[in-house]
Amino acid sequence: MKERGTIIRWTALSGAVLFLLSGMARADDRLVPVGAAKMDVTPAHPVVLAGYGGRTTELEGIDTRLWARAMVIGKEDPVAIVVIDNCGVPAALKARLARNLAAEGIVPERLVVAVTHTHNAPNLVGYAPVLWAGRMSPGQKERMSRYTDFALEKMAEAVRLALRNRQPMRLSWAQGRASFGGNRRVMVGNEWRGFGLQHGAPVDHSLPVLAAKDRDGKVRILWANYACHCTTVGGRNHVSGDWAGYANESMEEAFPSATALMTIGCGADIGPQPGGNLQIAERHGREIGKEVRRLLGGGMSELGAAPTVTETTVELPLVDPKPRKHWEELKAKGGFDGQLGIAMLKRLDAGKGVPSHVPYPVTSWRFGKDLAMVFLPGEVVVDYSVRLNRELAWPRLWITAWANGMPGYIPSRRVLSEGGYEADFSQVYYEQPGRYKPEVEEVVVGAVHRVVGEEFAAPEDQKPAPFHRPPSGEDAAFEKLVEWAAAPGSPEEATLGKLVAKHLPAAESAIRKINIGTAESTLWHNLAGDFVERVFIRQEKQGAEVGWESQVRRKGTEQRVLCFSGGLGWSAEPETGGFVLMMNGEERLRFDLTRRLSRWSSNDGSVDLFYLPTWSSDLDTGGFFLLVLGDQTAADGGLLTFSVRSPGEGSKRWFAIDSKQEVDRLVPGLIKALKPLAP
Repeated sequence: MKERGTIIRWTALSGAVLFLLSGMARADDRLVPVGAAKMDVTPAHPVVLAGYGGRTTELEGIDTRLWARAMVIGKEDPVAIVVIDNCGVPAALKARLARNLAAEGIVPERLVVAVTHTHNAPNLVGYAPVLWAGRMSPGQKERMSRYTDFALEKMAEAVRLALRNRQPMRLSWAQGRASFGGNRRVMVGNEWRGFGLQHGAPVDHSLPVLAAKDRDGKVRILWANYACHCTTVGGRNHVSGDWAGYANESMEEAFPSATALMTIGCGADIGPQPGGNLQIAERHGREIGKEVRRLLGGGMSELGAAPTVTETTVELPLVDPKPRKHWEELKAKGGFDGQLGIAMLKRLDAGKGVPSHVPYPVTSWRFGKDLAMVFLPGEVVVDYSVRLNRELAWPRLWITAWANGMPGYIPSRRVLSEGGYEADFSQVYYEQPGRYKPEVEEVVVGAVHRVVGEEFAAPEDQKPAPFHRPPSGEDAAFEKLVEWAAAPGSPEEATLGKLVAKHLPAAESAIRKINIGTAESTLWHNLAGDFVERVFIRQEKQGAEVGWESQVRRKGTEQRVLCFSGGLGWSAEPETGGFVLMMNGEERLRFDLTRRLSRWSSNDGSVDLFYLPTWSSDLDTGGFFLLVLGDQTAADGGLLTFSVRSPGEGSKRWFAIDSKQEVDRLVPGLIKALKPLAP
């Protein structure tokens, strides 16, 4: 019996050991060889920068370093992605890189070359060829070519080092959210009016993140993707990685053992909001880093194998080619259009003809049924993300644009119908002979469906993706106002805030009718940062004036409180004595630009003007003006006339009132936001 008991105990123990070993084996089955590396690609010599046609000289300085970052997955037939801080890598340069990596077993179909689309990196040979055509010296051409060779070699080195750095890792992913991207296509009615912020227009605020951890659970690689232009810094002629560069820095600061990669989604018509300088770019980048940290602290979905790759190349249809005479006339115009004419005439002279289609490779990496990554060339507008997230299983979908080629903007049917930059004249810079036909959207979407397969089709009961509706600008403005009311910046602001909160319940709309006077009209940021129609005057000329009529409706009050929305701006311009507020033809007080809650009073104390900014940039503000009238100047139901005029000249400082006043709708929100200050 004793021997039998011993045998039973050992049998049970051996079974437990086998169970544990089998569990470890199953865990090891989900380990995938993964490696990453990065190489510095900051230019060491003068070179022209891509991104802005207004720049005419080579770089003037370096704000941040530029990098080429690579990641490889798999042992046999690995896939590789290399992301460079650059505006764009043309398909011909990707082909050169693939040939360079052929000896390492990286075949072109399994190589993705992507960019962060920073507009503050050197122009690579072949990128947006019309941008610098005809205005570069031989020396500038040579330096651009030399930098291109340097960047390609560093990208190849990054991939080779990533291959050597491979080790067994666990892959996981999750979808988070960022919110600084806003649709930049400003539309008035059905007409494109330029770049700005169009609230209510589609965005893609999804932030998919992939993480690779070693056997010890240490994060070794992070890859994030967000749909937004890298144009925060603007046309400053300095090298920088813009917000994507700061996002990589933020991720690597949080996880010091990791190499970070930032790619860009369908953000061709999405711009960073706000923009203007490096500090704002860093703030956007840190928003990405913060969300990545949050995701890694929660639940990530594990990916158990290297991806399978599917690729197809389709032809995107352009409008029918124009005859030779058209290109000769275009050449005679000069400028960018003239350079496009020259390029098309060269093609005709060489017997190539004017292109009628654009070759367009579409690639997918599928991690089983858990995740489908899609890679699209060019600057793809957000409508593609919106549609594909509707037609495919968006909780398992990741879309990266600016990958595997730079044919130019890829507009949707809607954008083509509206026209404007992304649909029309951007094509010139990319040496495209005309706009796309409307069926371009069906061609691209159909190709994506084919490469991801039926297993990623949207289920019938799929809820809409939550990433495509931007938060209300007004809601965001009032949220900031709530934060301020809870903790005003100074005792003076607290006192003024209490006065405004006291007067608001009696406020009525100040503007019954606008009297244009010598004012101008334009689109500019309102109280929420939206672009709206505004009437404004500048201090360029003495006597510039805009006025309005107010009809007093409220009865039985000792004070009249009139409210209107508008703004003040261009604080960098010289001071010229501010603005004069006239009431019924008499000067009552003077006020000037301010960035905080302010109050001005008439000499006799009968009129107070408050200004409460709810949106601001480095130079401008938008918000609410409150006129408090302490006497019975107008009988109940009577009219008052007001105007604001410039007493000085020689400055572009401005005062504006919104053409469309919605004070009656907005005042309840103000009252609620300032409740902590109410008596």
